[in-house]
Amino acid sequence: MRGQLCRHHGRPPVTFRPIQADDHVLLIDGSSFLWRAFYGAPPVTRRSDRHPVGAISGFCWMMWTLLHETSAVPPASHRAVIFDAGRRNWRHDILASYKANRNEPPDDIKRQFKPVRAACAALPIPSVELAGYEADDLIATYTRKAVASGAGVTIATGDKDLAQLVDDRTGVCLYDASKGRTMREAEVLERFGVPPAGVLDLLALAGDTTDNIPGVPGIGAKRAAELVSRHGSLEDIIAAGTARKEKQAAKVADHAASARISRSLATLDTAVPVPLALAHLGAQEPDMAAFAAFLNEWDLGGLAERLSARAA
Repeated sequence: MRGQLCRHHGRPPVTFRPIQADDHVLLIDGSSFLWRAFYGAPPVTRRSDRHPVGAISGFCWMMWTLLHETSAVPPASHRAVIFDAGRRNWRHDILASYKANRNEPPDDIKRQFKPVRAACAALPIPSVELAGYEADDLIATYTRKAVASGAGVTIATGDKDLAQLVDDRTGVCLYDASKGRTMREAEVLERFGVPPAGVLDLLALAGDTTDNIPGVPGIGAKRAAELVSRHGSLEDIIAAGTARKEKQAAKVADHAASARISRSLATLDTAVPVPLALAHLGAQEPDMAAFAAFLNEWDLGGLAERLSARAA
């Protein structure tokens, strides 16, 4: 399944720019932005054909603000918007019920999938997706490649799974645009009770109801953080439980198979065959005329005027 279909959107970069030490890469979780825009927007439609545009409007506002008005995010030498490509990916081969608790996306948001990709092209910023993988996997792969070249990375997302990538030493952080908050190692520890290296083991124990990851019955996030802090890795916790040294660890040992499956599901693939090389994600100058033309096409002239005024 993996890699059967790949797409990248947006005009080609103005120049091919190899990644270098001290560069900074901005990776935007486009799926996270789109869903937040959809649920945060009124049910607005285009006059000519009643096509829904609320998520398009919210997405464009969020993108413009992030790219041009957010001082918390360093200027990026390379950047891209990463989207999920379909609902099924390699994790379903591990657990068929993965994300089975989620309903089919509403038709109104599905009709806005293509326009938001076109919005990225108009900004301009490349957008990337790959069938068989989640956006998180592509983000993790680009992050690994950037770090290997000595570049720093900011990941704009509200997804807690990506906290496992945070690394102060290599300059990888998360930025939650909805809260205006940057998450480095100290913030990860504050939120989860474990450092970034322990997030994966915490998810293995506590599971994730949003993604239908089972975890260990009776182990919540707080207890999971305590076990990871006390014992270290999942395998160390299982070993302690097998020896019956601790009641909660013994519970993990009794459900070791579920914990290991959960850990596999929460693991990010850092070796995705991305359809666009990192060097092709070179940041481009904003094209307000092209972006305004896109917004006007979707009856969002008011937004175009506001953004043009802010860009002046």
